[in-house]
Amino acid sequence: MNKRFNLESLPLCGAKTRSGEPCKRKGNKRNGRCKLHGGKSTGAKTEQGKMASRMNALTLFPSWYFGEPIPTSYQQRAYTCFNQLIVLMSHQPINWQNIFHLIDVDRIPLEMLKYQIMELTSINELLILQFALDRYYQEQNSAHLSFTVYMPQLTPSSYSSELSQPQQRYLDDWVNKHNPLQGTFFDTNR
Repeated sequence: MNKRFNLESLPLCGAKTRSGEPCKRKGNKRNGRCKLHGGKSTGAKTEQGKMASRMNALTLFPSWYFGEPIPTSYQQRAYTCFNQLIVLMSHQPINWQNIFHLIDVDRIPLEMLKYQIMELTSINELLILQFALDRYYQEQNSAHLSFTVYMPQLTPSSYSSELSQPQQRYLDDWVNKHNPLQGTFFDTNR
């Protein structure tokens, strides 16, 4: 008995294409439409996506160009998060997971206001904040810090520099591929 699903049994999508003809792709089981015609968008989910969506609808020149003030809620979030980060960064060993969670929630306000925070505090606090943001971006394997998988990023000596998740994965893959212990006393595959 064959238990595999027969893709040929799916109906054609049939939605009207831009050329005016019916779509000839196979539809899905739920509603018979293909992935291109499956229904309305669910909309942006992230804070950054919602900001971009809101800006896409504007037809006027961007108001931020004229120095429109940053919403008070963003300022409060940034300062509260910054104060919590300073406390967490002063503990040894540093609990990076708590720091990453804080930054994950308030990354946008922190990035928007980090230089204002520096003006209100000091350059040392900006360095602490930027170091925490860089570690967060490394952990997220963000494109602008993806080089850290291959080359080191120098960091302040007062902060432990554990390997980020992408760095750990890269090293694990390298060790599995190259097996530097092969043929030595420590080779477990003998």
